Amino acid sequence: MNGPEERRVSRPRPLRWHLALLTAGAVLPVVAFSGLVVLQRASHMQEVAERSLQRSAQMITFSFEREMAASLRTLQALAQSAALDHGDIESFRAEAQRVARTQPSWLTVVLLTPQGEQLVNLRRPKEAPPVLVTEPESLQRLLETREPIVGALAPGQATGQWAFPLRIPVTRDDQLRYVLTAVIIPRALQDAVTHQKPVEDSEFTRTLVDHQGRIVFRTKSPERFIGTRAHAGFLAITEARTEGVFRLDTMEGRPAYVAFSRSAAWNWISAVAVPIEAIDGPFRRSLLAVGGSGVLALLLSAAGALLFSRRFARDIHAAATAAEALASGGQPQLGPSSIAEVHRLGESLTLSARRLRQHAQEEQSARRELEQAIQARDEFLSLASHELKTPLTSLMLQTQVLQRKLQREQALPPEAAGRLLDQTTRQTQRLARLINDMLDISRITTGRLELEKETFDLAALASEVVAKLAFQLAEARCEVSVQAEGPVVGTWDRHRLEQVLTNLLTNAARYGAGTPVEVSVRRREHQAELRVKDHGRGIAPADQERIFHKFERAVNGNEVSGLGLGLFIVRELVDMHGGSVHVMSTPGQGATFTVVLSSLAGR
Repeated sequence: MNGPEERRVSRPRPLRWHLALLTAGAVLPVVAFSGLVVLQRASHMQEVAERSLQRSAQMITFSFEREMAASLRTLQALAQSAALDHGDIESFRAEAQRVARTQPSWLTVVLLTPQGEQLVNLRRPKEAPPVLVTEPESLQRLLETREPIVGALAPGQATGQWAFPLRIPVTRDDQLRYVLTAVIIPRALQDAVTHQKPVEDSEFTRTLVDHQGRIVFRTKSPERFIGTRAHAGFLAITEARTEGVFRLDTMEGRPAYVAFSRSAAWNWISAVAVPIEAIDGPFRRSLLAVGGSGVLALLLSAAGALLFSRRFARDIHAAATAAEALASGGQPQLGPSSIAEVHRLGESLTLSARRLRQHAQEEQSARRELEQAIQARDEFLSLASHELKTPLTSLMLQTQVLQRKLQREQALPPEAAGRLLDQTTRQTQRLARLINDMLDISRITTGRLELEKETFDLAALASEVVAKLAFQLAEARCEVSVQAEGPVVGTWDRHRLEQVLTNLLTNAARYGAGTPVEVSVRRREHQAELRVKDHGRGIAPADQERIFHKFERAVNGNEVSGLGLGLFIVRELVDMHGGSVHVMSTPGQGATFTVVLSSLAGR
């Protein structure tokens, strides 16, 4: 028989081979898993970077729209010039020059007729012959839409300097009279494009493109590219989209990630380009690091891999603990990490905690403001109902007295009828004043109160108002004197200044009953000054600013009736005239209200 069966064995291997195989068997799954984690992390990092780029492009669009809105408001205010009401072009030119000096981003201000004829161009002498309209397409679109418009970038006819127009229609009596244009230089958009902190340290360039595809501003080599057409591929991709992120070569031919955002208001495009290497580089480096770490782990043994994994796990655990603290409303505590992603995560968690606290504070502030508004509303409704109830009750009682007389067929003596009619008239006028005050407050608050100016003598108006209030002032036992150095003629809203003087005289009669009231009107250089002085109880220094606020009175509401709106309306109406009002008073010695107005005739 044969001897014992010999077991077949493979060729013997060195111990180091088995150790290497053991190490590889232990490390390679970890390396493979680490590679998968890196792939997932890299994908997340790319999404975050693209979102950051998109936000940066959106911020440029927002900043651009804010710059245009600021210029638009200034231009609209200039369009309300009274000089344009009368076709006074020279006066308007002077006013436009004053405004232009406050707008460093404006190259010039141009006033056109709807037919395109230049009436004013601050860059050209007024006697210079007119020139053709630069960038006429935006003028044509404005004539079609009657809406403000930002035109395309175009070179100036005389200087060749690149600029773009912001045009608005100037209407009077619903008719288009003029087109007012602010010509803005590309350099004015530098702050809008570059002021916010870059979302990536390696951010390459930012670009602003007008609606015709022409580059208006660029952070890199602006002198080379401003005025040129944007990349054809860029225009094709962005043509039918409002925002997005894609890959494209830059104007210099370098591959990059490009994020863009289109302005809904003006159809301009903001773009941010970052070299592909800035986003894809970390991904490739992570893969190389994993491969190198695997080889290194195989060479240095599983102990080194274990040490590295413990270090990595410690940072991840710290980040998770910080995230749990954030979720529970606490402050994340994450120390510095040698791993860039974990370090950025810690910064993001800290920033999120700060923003959450800020949002909570804003919510509390908004809630307090809402509670204050509700309280103010309730107080106003209570006060208004009380003030309206008083004259209504008086009218109802007078009506009942008259009704009983009629039912009993009793004759009503003429004197009694006169007194009854006088009382009814006073209560009706009081109701009308209360309602008019509330309506004026509504118009002032919503900006719907407009002045209807005319030229008249302020001194004569003061005498007329005193005459109209003669009965009320006599009832309050107030002797009123009117002093004027002569006619004080100016251009104001007669009805509103009558309202101002009426409110001041009514207050004087209310708080200074039984004492004389002095009204004076005089010139003061290029201004008109109106004073109403009483000799009543006076106003404490602490109350002299407060009484010009809504629903505020110098005394307790139980002592003197009223909604506390009169002086607020006075201040608002005077402000609308470009004037000022203030009070000087010493408690127990009366009060002097002084109104200062401009717009004197003959200035």
